[in-house]
Amino acid sequence: MAVGSRRALSWLLRGATLGLCAAAFAVPGTASGPVASSGRAEASSCVDLSPSARRGRRIFHRGMTEGGRPVEGAIVGGASMLSGREAACARCHGSSGEGTEEGGVKAPPISAERLATATREREAVDRVALAQVVRAGRVAGVGGARLLHPVMPRYALSDAEFEDLASYLRCVGRDLDPGVTEEVVTLGAALPLSGPVAPVGQAARAVIGAVFGEVNEKGGVYRRRLELVVEDSAGAGGEDAATTRLLERGVLALVSSAWSGAAALGARLEEERVPLLGPLGHGVLPGGEVIFQIQPGPDVLARVAVEHLMGSGADALGFGGGKGAVGATGASGGAAGRTGARGGAAGRAGAREVDVLVVHAKGWAGEAWAEGARVEARRRGLHPPEVVSFDPERFDPAAMVEAVQRRGSQAVLFWGPGDALARCAEIRWGKGGNGEVALYAPLSAVSEDGEVRRRVGERALLLYPGPVGEQARATGEALRAFLSRAGVEPEVAPSVQASAYAAARLAIEALKRAGAHATRERVITALEAVRGFDAGPVPPVSFARNRRVGVMGASLLRLDPRTGDAVRASGWIDVVP
Repeated sequence: MAVGSRRALSWLLRGATLGLCAAAFAVPGTASGPVASSGRAEASSCVDLSPSARRGRRIFHRGMTEGGRPVEGAIVGGASMLSGREAACARCHGSSGEGTEEGGVKAPPISAERLATATREREAVDRVALAQVVRAGRVAGVGGARLLHPVMPRYALSDAEFEDLASYLRCVGRDLDPGVTEEVVTLGAALPLSGPVAPVGQAARAVIGAVFGEVNEKGGVYRRRLELVVEDSAGAGGEDAATTRLLERGVLALVSSAWSGAAALGARLEEERVPLLGPLGHGVLPGGEVIFQIQPGPDVLARVAVEHLMGSGADALGFGGGKGAVGATGASGGAAGRTGARGGAAGRAGAREVDVLVVHAKGWAGEAWAEGARVEARRRGLHPPEVVSFDPERFDPAAMVEAVQRRGSQAVLFWGPGDALARCAEIRWGKGGNGEVALYAPLSAVSEDGEVRRRVGERALLLYPGPVGEQARATGEALRAFLSRAGVEPEVAPSVQASAYAAARLAIEALKRAGAHATRERVITALEAVRGFDAGPVPPVSFARNRRVGVMGASLLRLDPRTGDAVRASGWIDVVP
């Protein structure tokens, strides 16, 4: 349900999203919370939660009932509502009930032991008192009941839902997620270990294992050893079956696991709140709240292309490869770099005069490429781009040529196989109309195919989301040195090794930030707080509550016509998440 009248209450809610139990016991000088357990004798019962407590856990962490209904609560005398994840206790009390302070509002710790003890200002909190807190925003204090802060939601939970929540609150902070014991944290990866791409999966497994092994030699994370379990995604049932086996074995999270965006698998990961860090796949699409993609997918790369096009200026769209060509001004990272792309020399006045044509191979990756172009064109005030799709096995540039000539397009954004890209690059546009046409494509399209590289030459601007120049050399040498120390053969599927290394580093960072009580929700929360993290051979990684792609940008490269090597054609260009 949409939150109503939120803007009018921004002064009150700034900096604090208050959940079902948020501020429930925020009486100055107190430390209180929900129903107390009967003591340490019940600790063992929290390892395997009862069905009721599991349902309550869903309310506490997600603001959702077992049936999928978002819990709702009125705040500020009914002037506004919180719903779903905004209404989750964990949003303010923390995923382990440790308590937080944000925006000047304190949400106290709510361990069972603290709640069982009366203070000078309130009585011990039993089930009856908890019901009053949750449903009426009233706490039993010394000298009589008192109303809680106006941003404490007044919820209308059913009796059964309230009992579920109360059952879980006896265990909050002591329940263990799958894959976690006192000695071990188990992480999983579905990787191709058989068939023609087996070397790719084996390379990723070796790198992740080496990163975890190095940490284990130093005592692990909070004295827990990291253990990697792997299932073959190239076997029967593919990645869906392999991932299902991992979940059944019990893993806290997935690291550099194969992911192609399957809806059913994504829904299960979402339902069980299983974080997937750095999914392995070409042109991976974002997948909801639990999939943390390190490298950008096709949608982000297309947005970078449009951003670069606009940053070069409508008055410089000669595209002849000479003085005014797109990309030429950015050869040293200048006008097409961070500042130039933002500056938008094209300006709003001439923005709608720029026309972009999107050409892509049929499939989800090409569709994502087209959608990214639409998003950025809309954001920059351009005409909606026309889209031409084609069968990857049968590319005929005639439809593209006709569309360019009909619309007077200044740029083509191409996603598809290398041979088709080369055919695009070989087109010699007439000098009438808008002159030469800029051609953008991902660097991955040319791969290591020498013939394709020769044909494409310097004609295309190639998008690359990794480090370049000296940074690429330094990070590459550091990775090779690590692999050598670990006894892992370098240069075996090097891009996969780099991705797996970054994902493993990110997993360790998330576990450190999550604290000693490692849970899936705490790992997710920890990842949301990552800003500018150095994961190794990738640009700095950042996430947020509304951001699940760690690198939101790319550089543009050209191919040297003499050597076929990629050389910088712009500085780094970010896009808005």
